[in-house]
Amino acid sequence: MSAAADVKRITTNTLQKMKASGTKISMITAYDFSFAKIFDTAGID
Repeated sequence: MSAAADVKRITTNTLQKMKASGTKISMITAYDFSFAKIFDTAGID
C-alpha cells in the first residue's frame, strides 16, 4: 500500500479556506488523462 492512499483530497472549499488564511498553495496541471492518472497514482493533488 502506498502513502498516496492516505492523502486527503483537496476541494474548492478547502482552497477558499487556504486562501483566506494566507496559506501558500502550489498546483500542478494535468492536460490529459495519461498525466492525470500518473499524478493521481503518485498522490499528487
